[in-house]
Amino acid sequence: MSSFGDMHHVGITVRDLEASLAWYERMFGLKPEFIAQGDGPELSAAVGVPDTKLRFAFLRFGSCVVELLHYDNEREDTFDRSNADVGSAHVCIDVPDIQQSYDDLRAKGAEFLAPPLHIGDGPLEGCAFVYFKDPNGVTLELFQSNGRGH
Repeated sequence: MSSFGDMHHVGITVRDLEASLAWYERMFGLKPEFIAQGDGPELSAAVGVPDTKLRFAFLRFGSCVVELLHYDNEREDTFDRSNADVGSAHVCIDVPDIQQSYDDLRAKGAEFLAPPLHIGDGPLEGCAFVYFKDPNGVTLELFQSNGRGH
């Protein structure tokens, strides 16, 4: 028996917490469960960032939480890695109708890499997905299941 439970949250470091919160609310209707802050030597050691001072918010996304973190450490590099780069990750959102979700988010200003791709064969036959970026360069995916557990 595993001693691990379900995934609790996905953390995303952002350039501007307020702007990111506004974007996630505009796109998905998400409001923060809470906004908090932290600093000190113990936190710095725990996250591996010297002199850490950060603010963070939890956004409930179905059964998972997206944690937005803003480090106030004068490092504002934008994440611009390719999806093929080792260590790159993306956050996938299950949707019942990919075309409707795609159209809705495009109307709200989301910038997609391409239109939805419908998978025609293999274990994911009947599924569809599409990638887009949040304001911080993080790849998000919309995924429509095939109704067979995938």
